[in-house]
Formats: sequence, structure tokens, C-alpha cells
Amino acid sequence: MEPTDWHKIEERRFAQRVSAALARLVGERAAPALVIVAPPRTLADLRKERDRSVSEKIVPEINKDLTKIPVWEIERHIKASLDDA
Repeated sequence: MEPTDWHKIEERRFAQRVSAALARLVGERAAPALVIVAPPRTLADLRKERDRSVSEKIVPEINKDLTKIPVWEIERHIKASLDDA
């Protein structure tokens, strides 16, 4: 019997909560487009959980961990991804 990976379980729950929040955002505010930025594993969990209405609004998905990075640098990463798309 393998030990329980509580961190992985919480990551999946986080993806479920974020996906539900994105679905509410798209439904209530009619968001025209979304940019999703997440580390690889989190991005995969979000793909599994998200609603079709959210998937249709995603402009780029950025497969990076941008935590602890200044806002100006995050903006640069997003702009570069949009320019490449």
C-alpha cells in the first residue's frame, strides 16, 4: 500500500476550485478571453477539470511557473505568448 500524497490531492482540489471559479467568471461576466498560466502539472489538472465554456475562451495557455516573479515580468511572458499565437 502506497502512502497518501496529500499535496497531490490538494493540488487536484485546487484545480477543481479554480475551474469552478473560471466557469462562474465566464458565465457571469461574459469574459471575452482568458489567459491561463500554470506550472505543467497544475495546467494538466486544470485541463481535466475545466468546463467547455472556459476552454473556448482560452487564448493561450502558458506552461510556466511564474510564482515569485514581478508583475512586469509576468506581463512580458503573457505578451510574448500572445505575440507567438
